[in-house]
Amino acid sequence: MGHVIRPVMVAKINVDKSLMTYFENFGEGIQMPVVGWYVDADGTDVLIDCGASSEVCDAYWHGGSEDVQSFEDALGKYGKKPEDIDYLIATHLHFDHMGNARKCKNAKVVVQDTELKFAYSPHPLFAGIYPKEIYVDLNFNPVSGEQEIVPGIRVIPAPGHTPGTQSVAVETDKGTAVITGFCCINDNFEVPDEMKPMWPMFTPGIHTNALDAYDSALRAKGIADILIPGHSMEFASMDRIPG
Repeated sequence: MGHVIRPVMVAKINVDKSLMTYFENFGEGIQMPVVGWYVDADGTDVLIDCGASSEVCDAYWHGGSEDVQSFEDALGKYGKKPEDIDYLIATHLHFDHMGNARKCKNAKVVVQDTELKFAYSPHPLFAGIYPKEIYVDLNFNPVSGEQEIVPGIRVIPAPGHTPGTQSVAVETDKGTAVITGFCCINDNFEVPDEMKPMWPMFTPGIHTNALDAYDSALRAKGIADILIPGHSMEFASMDRIPG
C-alpha cells in the first residue's frame, strides 16, 4: 500500500511572482505557503521540511508574511507532536523550510552533504537566507546523491536553487509523488504554448545556478506522476495527497 502525504502549512509569505518564474510576471504579488509535508511511513514519522512562523519569516524576509496555524497545531491534526518526528528531510536549509527544525528534537535531519557545507559557509549573496541559528548543531544525517531514507521515500539531488537542494520522491497508490524541494509554484510548469518549444517550464527564479535549476526542474517533472511544487498553494491546502 502506498504512502499518503499530509501538508503541514504554517504560514504564508508575500513574494513577487517573478522570483518563481524566471524573467516572467514582474510586479505581480502573490502569497506562497510556508509548508512541510508529513508522511506516516508504516509507523515511521517522516517530515519533509518543517516550515517557519511569520515571526521567523519576517526576520529574514522583508516582503511580509502571516501565520496560518502553529506548527504544533498543524501536526496535531494528524495526531502527532514535533518530538514524534523520526526523520526530518531538509530539501534545503533556507529559513522558510527549516524554521521549526529545533522543535523536532528527536529527528534525524537528512540533508545533502553539499547543502550542509554551503549552509555553514554560504556565499555573501545568500547568507541572509541561511540564518545559522536555525540549523547549527541539529542532528544531521548527511547523504550524498540519491538515497532511500525509508521504504517508499527517497531523496534525489536537485541542485540549482541551492547547491545541495534535494527533491523527495514518495511512492503512493497513484504513482510517484515528487516534492520538488526547490522553490517553485504550479506556474513554473504551466508555460504558454508559444514558449514551450524553447522552455518546457520556467526556471525557478531564486537560484545559485540557473542552468542546474532548469535541469533539476525538468528532471523532477519527468520523474513525477504527481508533481508537487514546493510552494504550491493548491497542494499545501489539500488534506491529503493523493486526494
